[in-house]
Formats: sequence, C-alpha cells, structure tokens
Amino acid sequence: MSLDAHVVVRRADFVLDLALAVEPGETVALVGSNGAGKTTFLHAVAGLVRLDDGHVRLGGRVLSDVRAGTHVPPERRRCGLVFQQHLVFPHLSALENVAFGLRAAGVRRREARRRAAGWLDRLGVADCGRRCGAQLSGGQAQRVALARSLACAPDVVLLDEPFAALDLASRPAVRDLLRSEVLDGTRPTVLVTHDPQDARELADRVVSLSFGSPCRGTSAAGADAAP
Repeated sequence: MSLDAHVVVRRADFVLDLALAVEPGETVALVGSNGAGKTTFLHAVAGLVRLDDGHVRLGGRVLSDVRAGTHVPPERRRCGLVFQQHLVFPHLSALENVAFGLRAAGVRRREARRRAAGWLDRLGVADCGRRCGAQLSGGQAQRVALARSLACAPDVVLLDEPFAALDLASRPAVRDLLRSEVLDGTRPTVLVTHDPQDARELADRVVSLSFGSPCRGTSAAGADAAP
C-alpha cells in the first residue's frame, strides 16, 4: 500500500508544509539541516504529532484528516517508527523488547516470544536475547529496535537517522540489514538522514527540506525528485 501525506504543523517560529507520496516498495530519503522538519514529519505520520492541516493516508485507511476531524492513535496506525536513539527499554531483555509491541497488539506471550526470537535471529542478534537493553552496544540496540518495529508487520517504515548513534564500524552491517530486511520492496519507507551515502545507497528518491518546505532534491539516480 502507498503512503499519501500532506503534513502541515505550525510552531511559533516554524511551519512544516510537506506533501509526500511514497509508493509500495519505494524508499524516500528526507534530507536537510537540523530543524528543517524531517523528524516532525515522521512523528506526524506516526501520529505522535497532530496535524494543524492536511492528511495522512495509508492505502485505503485515513490516519489523519484535519478537516474531517480524524486522528487515529499511534498504536492503531501500523507504522514502524525507529527512533534515532533506539529507545529500547533498559530493564527488559532484548527478547522482551521485541515482544513488547506484539504483546501490546494482543499476541499471546508464547507466540510473541517466538516471533521476537525469529526477528532477533534474522537481524543477527539472537545471542543477545537475554541481555537487558542497558547491556547492549549501540549496534545491538539499533538491531533490537529494528526487530521490534518489524515484528509487528508495519504497513509503512519510518526511520529517523538509524545510523546516527552507531560507531563507524557498525554502520555498514546495519545498512546491509536495512537493505535486506526492511527495504524489501513491499511497503513504503521514509528515511531521515544527514549522510549522503545513506541516501545514495538506500533511497530511490531524495527530498530536501529547508525550514519546513521542500526544495529541489536529487534522486539516487540523479533525476529531479522534488515534489
């Protein structure tokens, strides 16, 4: 299913106004300076920030529509949001971190743990299953955060600087995992990044933001990609 979002969020000294359509299997990278509105856009799509105007549609579902008064809560949106700082629960094991979202969706404990173990294995951190979140390295925590988002079979994946908290040695492996396990050609993905290499290697299209508005961007293939 495709993502169709027109996000308008107003702040005292800032207005984000971005219309973006992402097709199934397409990855769009949002780039721009700090404060350009990239993370705000992701949070608005995920339902963590309310729109001041516009809409968010995912396939045939309306997730937000200001004029119609619609706002689906985050837990019912089927959006896989991976935060920049991972946000794994420090007191829960890696296995329970991944199972948490499944349990919140009503999956029984045994089945949630079975699925969680499978995703930890796919992302190469099966041996970390019993470690608490506080004991994980940056690269391990990012993989656990990815597993937690993917285990719930999201309809759209939202990645907020997924490599920012990783050391340089960990980035290539996690980038390869994203390419093989997340960018699987079935769902729309929006990637926020400051790294041109991430955009070149992972995105089909690049949209550049400047103070909340799109400017002329360049796709990974070199064609104009501005909305």
